[in-house]
Amino acid sequence: MTDVCISAQDLVFTWPGQHQSTLNIPALTIQRGERVLLRGPSGSGKSTLLSLLAGVHDVQKGELQVLGTSLKTLSSRRRDRFRADHIGYIFQQFNLLPFLSVTRNVLLALEFSKARRARLQSLNTGAQAECERLLTALGIPQELWEKPASQLSVGQQQRVAAARALIGQPELLIADEPTSALDTDARDNFLALLKAECERAKITLLFVTHDATLSKHFDRVIELHQINLGHPGASEVKV
Repeated sequence: MTDVCISAQDLVFTWPGQHQSTLNIPALTIQRGERVLLRGPSGSGKSTLLSLLAGVHDVQKGELQVLGTSLKTLSSRRRDRFRADHIGYIFQQFNLLPFLSVTRNVLLALEFSKARRARLQSLNTGAQAECERLLTALGIPQELWEKPASQLSVGQQQRVAAARALIGQPELLIADEPTSALDTDARDNFLALLKAECERAKITLLFVTHDATLSKHFDRVIELHQINLGHPGASEVKV
């Protein structure tokens, strides 16, 4: 098993109708178990890179490997399966189903992945037990577990989204600016809980933001504009 979680070489992506590439990354490496902050302003290519890592879009040029698997070699359907089995994703807007309960939202991730369910079995725990453990660890009171997600506060919805992403111990967790709507105290508390869960399960964390003040919470900071030659002002830096 490789110690590298994410590896990109000469990765280039250009949106249809555009002459300039949105991404042109000579090299990027993130090790398994690292907690990395990927920072960049709007328009720097953060969303495009995440869409490639999650297998939403095809790799046009170059090489992109996640957990030793070349995403370029996978069909769209196989990328969907790979994402469901190996990648947890916390969206900026959380993307909870508002009419489902907190518990059902969290358990939904397991319905799309036999691999996640198998990992729980190997840990001698069940889906419901792990769901309840995660909700407790992330500070969601038991009286809210059967409430519709729409009745929760923004901070509570964020933590439910984190529990959904973490259940079944995916090897990679991608968080796309999930703290942008929180105040400083709530944000720092959430980050501490998220990091603790990632450390517990040895999950690689890639946290994406434009906020430089979050740097202290991470092992390493990658400034996207410094490694993305498709971004004006970038310099060729290997990370």
